[in-house]
Amino acid sequence: MNYRWIGKPVIRDDAEEKATGKIKYMTDLVYQDMLWGKIVRSEVPHARIVEIDTTEAERVPGVVAIVTYKDVPGENGYGIAISDQPVFCQDKVRYEGDAVAGVIAETEKIADDAAGKIKVRYELLPIVCDPRLAIQEGAPLVHDRGNILAEYHVQNGNLEKALQEADLVVERNYYCSTQFPVYLEKEGGVAEYKNGCLSMLCGSQYPTQDQRQLSKVLNIPEDMIRIVSNPVGGAFGGKDDLTVQAQLAVMAYRVGRHVKLVNTREESIKTSWKRHPAYITMKTAVKQDGTFLANKVDVIIDTGAYAGLGCAVLTNIMGHACGSYRAQAVDVSAKCVYTNNCPASAMRGFGIPQITFAVESQMDIIAEQLDLDSLEIRIKNGLKTGEKGPYGNTMFMTLGTVPSLQKVKETELWNRREQIKKKASASWKKRGIGIATCIKGAGLGKGIPDYSAAEVMLNEKGEYVVAIGCPDLGQGNRIAFRQMAAEALQCSLSQVKLLQGDSFCTPDSGITAASRSVYTGGNAILLAVEDVKKQICAFATDYWKVPLTEVVFGEYNVACSDKEMSISDLADLVNKKNDNIRAKSYFEMPVADKGVEGVYGLPHVLFGTTTHVVLVEVDVLTGYVDVLQVISIPDAGKIINIQGLEGQAEGGTIMGLGYAIMERGVINQGRILTDSFSTYIIPTAVDCPDIFVKPVEVLDDSGPFGAKGIAEALSTSITPAIINAIYDAVGIRLYELPSTSEKVYTELKKIKRAKC
Repeated sequence: MNYRWIGKPVIRDDAEEKATGKIKYMTDLVYQDMLWGKIVRSEVPHARIVEIDTTEAERVPGVVAIVTYKDVPGENGYGIAISDQPVFCQDKVRYEGDAVAGVIAETEKIADDAAGKIKVRYELLPIVCDPRLAIQEGAPLVHDRGNILAEYHVQNGNLEKALQEADLVVERNYYCSTQFPVYLEKEGGVAEYKNGCLSMLCGSQYPTQDQRQLSKVLNIPEDMIRIVSNPVGGAFGGKDDLTVQAQLAVMAYRVGRHVKLVNTREESIKTSWKRHPAYITMKTAVKQDGTFLANKVDVIIDTGAYAGLGCAVLTNIMGHACGSYRAQAVDVSAKCVYTNNCPASAMRGFGIPQITFAVESQMDIIAEQLDLDSLEIRIKNGLKTGEKGPYGNTMFMTLGTVPSLQKVKETELWNRREQIKKKASASWKKRGIGIATCIKGAGLGKGIPDYSAAEVMLNEKGEYVVAIGCPDLGQGNRIAFRQMAAEALQCSLSQVKLLQGDSFCTPDSGITAASRSVYTGGNAILLAVEDVKKQICAFATDYWKVPLTEVVFGEYNVACSDKEMSISDLADLVNKKNDNIRAKSYFEMPVADKGVEGVYGLPHVLFGTTTHVVLVEVDVLTGYVDVLQVISIPDAGKIINIQGLEGQAEGGTIMGLGYAIMERGVINQGRILTDSFSTYIIPTAVDCPDIFVKPVEVLDDSGPFGAKGIAEALSTSITPAIINAIYDAVGIRLYELPSTSEKVYTELKKIKRAKC
């Protein structure tokens, strides 16, 4: 089908502002009467609070107020899933960075200085920082109810039968360390409490959910709270839950003036929600021809001091325990565990990068041991539309795994891999090529409310105003929403205006997360557009006194056999009659036909897919891994904005690259030692390989124009593809992430010593 706007490389409407630095994020805002807030944080990972002495800080000139747990007017706790994190700690601290008090002052410097004068006396408590030790009897308790936040055992099919029938069983242990989101815009914003109402401008992925949580913290009605969270300067899941909103709300409530609060980069790194460290044992059974029979998985994830979305991450891991492949049987034991480490929660991929690393490593090991082609074994076992998923549910929505893998065969990098590998840049460098694929469920999964809403209105100028709650986190859903609306309304992009991420002006559209916003938000917009078009035609019918069947909605007008009226003229008539044309719609995400008893969020039915092919060059003298070229083959269904998809694919590739070989968060006895960009190393422009994006489009009829979710899948398969490429280059199999140069060098030395 030929589209005017869908699939086109439309320039984002915020592109110039972002490129020039003119855009104002929530942390850039300044008000004339503004005060500054500063959070006093725990410097120890586990201790009882004996005393909080604010006397000296209160004497500092320019200090307006100091707040502690005593100043929280409502519930002193928050959490998007479990309200277990205090706004300000009362009895004890559970990680280095816990909020203990807050200072409100006339300037930022005064607030910082006064914060340093607050004395907190602690009684130190034993620390538990390894989730495997935290579940042992007698381990120090992070929370009184115990250290196990969630524990599941789920299975489907006959595992023992599959193991008996197998010609090969591969069992390995994998470890994925934490990854920090390190978005450019740190946590922060501005809030004002006035006349019983709270107004807050703060980077967030779900303003309506923030509104609900802050209502409990301040003990005021939700409709007395306004949250504006657009634009957001990056999030990657790290702004799913509250960051500083609860503390900022209490500060604003206390003084009744504008208060601005922004974390330092060191605070951000220490306190931001992280990717869960994961310990995975995987036992995979296959036939001699490579047929995937069964997977037995044991996983423990470290959620840190507070729950965050740890339970949801755990169930996502379980739901993707067989990766992109069909299996006769699956058996998964999974635990999410509290420790005194920094809290972990949602981060791009929601647990899928961890489990995919293990699955895709297993597939390469199996292919080698059976002397099979690593691409063909994946194609052979790839899940297809209509087949049964690992938990017996029907995969009734389209899957792009096999088409994505088949496209690998069209690439020069794969077809000429043996010749390319011989062209290393030096004699002490070895080249390797690796592949990996992944699926990532879009949406929240069965058993969890997952919906979107949108509102479309025709204003007096003849423009269409689309209101949707999902913020744009930088990924570009804003332009995608406008493109979909303009295509459905048969109008120019300039006629579509967008209101986004404001809890007062936009409906509850659900969270911008889980690769869901284009699918759910787009569907909601299309439903509202259809209603608006009907109302426009009905108005013209009434005005012209002709049958509705004779009125046709056109690109810029409505018309019947002998009459025509522009949309702007019709809007003027509607306005003069004090009437309005407005429609609000509600869309619910489809759910699996079969769930898993006792587990929420499992399974999914809508999936984005990505396959990565990677060329690396390994320096055998230093262990340094240089990623030279990457081919990203995503299936997002119908592409809404090709530029947006390419940008997402490139960004996702770099994030997954960092997870594979660079981003090493060092946490020692609950203390983060890598708390700046000089110690926590992320990829920069000089680390970027040549990236080629070659999408496939496997449309799903349920999606807006056939679109599906994709954002998280774009950063997932690149990680194991790099690890597989390193093995192809130098013959070392790495089972821990990140596989830094030091680790590669150590493994190379082991091989060298073994040969001596």
